[in-house]
Amino acid sequence: MFKVSIILACYNVDAFIEDAFESIVRQSAFAQFEVIPVNDGSKDRTWEIIQEYQKRYPDNFFPISFDEGSGGPGRPRNAGLERATGEYVIFMDPDDRIYKDGYSTLLKAMEKHRSDVVIATRYGVKEKTDGKNPVWVDWMAEKPYVNQNSYEIKLDLLSQRPVILKTIYRRDLIERYGLRFLESVSSSEDEIFDKKYLLLSEKITKINDVVYLYTVARTGSITSKIRIKVYEDLVPIFAGLDDALSVYFNEAIVAYRVAALLRTFYLPKLLLLDPGLTDRALELCREACESFGFDRLLLTANATDRRIVELLRDRQYSQLMLFFMNQRTGAANRRNRAQAKRLKEMERRPVQLALKASNLVGLSRRAVREEGGLGKLWTTRIRKNLAGVANGYWVFMDRREKAADNGEALYRYVRDNRLHDKIAFVIRRDSPDYDRLAADGFNLVAYNSLEHWRLHFNCEYFFASHVDDVIIKPWASYGASDLKPRYKLVFLQHGIIRSDLSGWLGAKKYHLFCASAEREYNGLINNVRYNLGPDRLKLTGLARHDLLEAKDGDYVLVSPTWRSFLSDATEAEFRDSEFFRSWHRLIHDSRVSAAMSAAGVRLKLVLHSSISQFAHCFDEDQHVEVVPFSQVPSFAELLSSARMMITDYSSISFDMLYLRRPVVYFTFPELQKHSTNTGADLGLYEELGTRVEDHEAAVAAVVAAAERGFRSAEEKVRAADGFFAYGDRQNRKRIIDAVLERTAVLERTAK
Repeated sequence: MFKVSIILACYNVDAFIEDAFESIVRQSAFAQFEVIPVNDGSKDRTWEIIQEYQKRYPDNFFPISFDEGSGGPGRPRNAGLERATGEYVIFMDPDDRIYKDGYSTLLKAMEKHRSDVVIATRYGVKEKTDGKNPVWVDWMAEKPYVNQNSYEIKLDLLSQRPVILKTIYRRDLIERYGLRFLESVSSSEDEIFDKKYLLLSEKITKINDVVYLYTVARTGSITSKIRIKVYEDLVPIFAGLDDALSVYFNEAIVAYRVAALLRTFYLPKLLLLDPGLTDRALELCREACESFGFDRLLLTANATDRRIVELLRDRQYSQLMLFFMNQRTGAANRRNRAQAKRLKEMERRPVQLALKASNLVGLSRRAVREEGGLGKLWTTRIRKNLAGVANGYWVFMDRREKAADNGEALYRYVRDNRLHDKIAFVIRRDSPDYDRLAADGFNLVAYNSLEHWRLHFNCEYFFASHVDDVIIKPWASYGASDLKPRYKLVFLQHGIIRSDLSGWLGAKKYHLFCASAEREYNGLINNVRYNLGPDRLKLTGLARHDLLEAKDGDYVLVSPTWRSFLSDATEAEFRDSEFFRSWHRLIHDSRVSAAMSAAGVRLKLVLHSSISQFAHCFDEDQHVEVVPFSQVPSFAELLSSARMMITDYSSISFDMLYLRRPVVYFTFPELQKHSTNTGADLGLYEELGTRVEDHEAAVAAVVAAAERGFRSAEEKVRAADGFFAYGDRQNRKRIIDAVLERTAVLERTAK
């Protein structure tokens, strides 16, 4: 009996198939392989070449041939499965090659771990080229794993490309569940088979060895020639995905994956289709969505996908294509802006690195100028200084320059209840909060000091209200981005998430991720890009909410959120922006001023930290006070004493709603939007607060709230009661309990 059956679906590949076969016979484990090439009605010399190899290797080659082509690899792969006798199965495309001894590596891993499946890695390469200069490198796991069956692992696999060509499967599991490929379709059959197998598996192993060379966009391949049949197959493809994913995931996750396939594969392929067939293809997309169920698809947590589905449902095809292209252009622009920013940073990098190196580890200026450059010297010194043993500390942090958030609130709870004897809080030494916290007995560590790095890198837990790289791995910008700290990351959050931040937050690895509302929790766990499962995502509430207390202050808080495109703007650009003009006009409207005066309050404007440098642009008078972000001593006090809040998208509006006080959301139209505002749940704003889009409506909403004495309407209070998971001031206890419980589970599992 052979160990491995290698199945190849072959159609008109005479220019490539010999290279594929040669890469198989060169494998050190070739004697244990049976090769099953299935000729799918080829019109070139493919069948002749297969027969030649059968004659040369009669003990290992067992071909099958069909007279007529199938239009896709499903039927030939199924025929190969029927013929297979191996304990394991590998599927290979005949225009690709095995990289080095890759399939032998897969077999060794499967035999060693006795897994249900072993997944490796592949290179994307141009035709006939080797793996020295790959076009791309496929998915690498941050930490390879053996025989895993967790929700997080399977969720992560759901978001990856089909793994079929770099994977070895156990044949008895295939037969136990009767798994086969869809035969009537020309694309996506591999994803359906692959996902169903993975979700039924109990022992999944991932290795980072490169085992396969995938030929990118081969001339003449099925996927390089976009035909209308690709769209005619969508109904069975969607049904197949539904069947595959429903064995494990809930409806929202299934909807997410199906809608994402439409957005990432089928809509982009419209650009390669004959223009005269585009309308027909869009109608076929709509029919497939209708067959799957529009209501089901709209359960997806991705706002872009929901909009695409809505436009398909309503047959607004022109708007759909415009929306889709704007999304693609926006993503490209964001990449370009990020690249430009990196280039600017690189221009300043030598000077900055020299200064930081000198300040942090006492490198002499002579050493910085030594031959070999700063990079090697500095990185070596970082590794030396960070290397150490676990120190047992619990380290807390909010922003670099500002405390008074969830990190500070949780630190106080741990300290006051003596839950752990080794705790520290990180903040910049020049922050106004440093002296305040020091006077309150905080164990402070100056941000970006060597003491900070050593403590942070080797601590037990790092509790953070923000997870930018400058917070969670400050050494990364000094040439040591690959260093893996010892600590377990607990994300306390800065506020309640109300839009899709998965592109940013989904790239991090968490020990625990805190949520505060059922709707938020469901949005996070049902969005596969966050890669969060129920063991890491916990409904705890925000730590700072325990410190909120409704007081009758003498002001209304005005606090719009930031705009990414204004962070680096000049003052002239800021003053010319829609953002400045809209907010300045509102706070100085005479009707608003009169309403505030009659109510005996004033407006207090606090800008987000990222645009606080423009606070001076706003005029002050007897009705308007402008407070720089750095001069806010306590956000808990700021919010507790505010009678009402006026904002656009700021997450701290939920703190005001937590106090059951009114919030006016002024979401005026903007030609250019901050990326994190895109996809914001505007319906939630309308449910919990009052949302307006133009100046006159904003004025009316503010005046009406003042005339009511800043009391929230009963229906808004009931809505808030139903929204927040907890109101018992026990959020901090839940966070610590959840952290320790997860650690205990991991320790039991490791034994």
